[in-house]
This record gives sequence, structure tokens and C-alpha cells, in this order.
Amino acid sequence: MQVNINNEPFEISEDTSLEGLLQSLNHPTNGIAIAINEDIIAKSDWNKVSMKANDRVLIIKAVKGG
Repeated sequence: MQVNINNEPFEISEDTSLEGLLQSLNHPTNGIAIAINEDIIAKSDWNKVSMKANDRVLIIKAVKGG
């Protein structure tokens, strides 16, 4: 199924969790926040939330500085 990650289309398996998505992307899990369809998902729920077709995922990385 297809989802959009930071406005880019990606094909993933059905029932992929956020945690599984990050693993498949080889994306670090520290210092990031994730929203699905504009709803922030708590890090403690990343392994519980499954992706659905056409979900819009936004991965935001914190940066140091000001």
C-alpha cells in the first residue's frame, strides 16, 4: 500500500507500524517527532499504531542551535 512520508510516496506492507516504518527506512528514532494525518503520535505508541493506505506521515527532526 502507498503512504506519503514528508510529501514523498512510499510503498509499504499492510499493518506496518510506525516503528516498523522507521526500521524499514533505516531512520534513527532519537530526536524526532512523527505526525500521521496531522496528529502527533507519542513515541510510546509507535509500535502500536499501524499505517493505513494514503496516510500522510510527517517526520520532524530536532536540530540544535537557535
